[in-house]
Amino acid sequence: MRSPRRARGLRASVTLAFAAGALALSAALALGTYFSARHFLIEQRERTATRQAFTDSAVVRDDLLTSGTEVGDALGSLSPPAGAVIYVRRHGEWYSSSLDSAGPDLTSTVQPVVGQGQVGVGWTTATDPSSVVVGIPLPAVDAEYYEVSSAEELDHTLWTLGIALTVCAAVTTLAGAGVGRAVSRHILAPLADVADAAVRVSAGDLTTRLAETDDPDLAALVGSFNHMVDALHERIEQDARFAADVSHELRTPVTTLTTSLSLLEHTPGLSPRAEEAVHLMSEELARFRRALEDLLVLGRLDAGRDEAERVVIDADDLVDQALRATRLPPDLLAPRPPGTPGPAVHVDRVQVLRALANLLRNAELHGGGVTRVSVLDGGSVVDVRVEDDGPGVPEADRVRIFERFARAGGAKAGTGSGLGLSIVAQTVRNHGGEVWYADRPTGGAAFVMRLPSVPGVRR
Repeated sequence: MRSPRRARGLRASVTLAFAAGALALSAALALGTYFSARHFLIEQRERTATRQAFTDSAVVRDDLLTSGTEVGDALGSLSPPAGAVIYVRRHGEWYSSSLDSAGPDLTSTVQPVVGQGQVGVGWTTATDPSSVVVGIPLPAVDAEYYEVSSAEELDHTLWTLGIALTVCAAVTTLAGAGVGRAVSRHILAPLADVADAAVRVSAGDLTTRLAETDDPDLAALVGSFNHMVDALHERIEQDARFAADVSHELRTPVTTLTTSLSLLEHTPGLSPRAEEAVHLMSEELARFRRALEDLLVLGRLDAGRDEAERVVIDADDLVDQALRATRLPPDLLAPRPPGTPGPAVHVDRVQVLRALANLLRNAELHGGGVTRVSVLDGGSVVDVRVEDDGPGVPEADRVRIFERFARAGGAKAGTGSGLGLSIVAQTVRNHGGEVWYADRPTGGAAFVMRLPSVPGVRR
């Protein structure tokens, strides 16, 4: 099965586009330069070979005009350039300035032209590298003169030029990719600012705004984002006020009902069925009251409101207070080695104390009771680990249990409001931390609440 193809990011696409453009431009320039230079060098080589051939052919003709001079003697009087071979055909016989007899084959490209009495210039690939062939008719001595010159120097020059142009094209392509990378980084910088601002907003910091800009292309984006955050902040505040108003209005009748049921429970002479009904109503009313109080708390947390001034407090002391508030033994807190300072956190004590108390009550209600609470110093963070001896949480529910009104069952299912862990999660998010579920190797469950520690403060 083929894996899905990953889509390229915008930065990679811009970089690739610049690199492709640089490659196309450099390749076009390199090819144009190479073929222009090649054409010029070949023409220059042909002209040089032709001038040399005319000079040498004149010497051969003058020698042959002298009575009694043989072709071999005329060729012996020449000093051809390095890599050049001279051939003369006279009366159907071929003569060479070297020992080879390849004249007919090497000069075949220009023989028809020379046979018509004209000067011929051509190339032969029968040699390595190719050679330029110049043929000159010598009618005064009834002969044909051919000079075959190796183009080794020209071949080397063209090879060097090709390598240089290829390297230049590669360097230009890399430079284009670098420019594209820099340009994409500059272009995407505003989007990175928007992403960072969105992350802060999603974390609950509704005071986040993008800085105003003079760039007309970005002004609309900045204005729209800030307007969206303003609208979101206003909507959250409206929802929080609505929840607070509804909860406040419900408090009075709930208090009245609670008082009335309390009196009714102590009324003598009730039948067993009436006592059972009153008891059920009292339990449900208490559950409703807890849900009401939790909704009020969530409303304040959603609005990002602190309930008390944030203070620097020892994490061990905070856990000890939570244990006492839930009437659990303080010795459940794992002792710290003697002389080891405990980490400190900067928190709204009321909110974090409530969150810790909710974790402890959750362990008591659904986890078979708290077995151990540990405060772990992680340097820049502090982890508070609450362990229980219960059945644990199914893997499918380990994220869902932090949602509102979510329950995963337990020893006393149905006794909570379903908001306790969501209050913990929202409180921790408002303090820049996180909370999660962890398995215990020995059985049971552990809930870990992580908060940023105060740098350099240990108590």
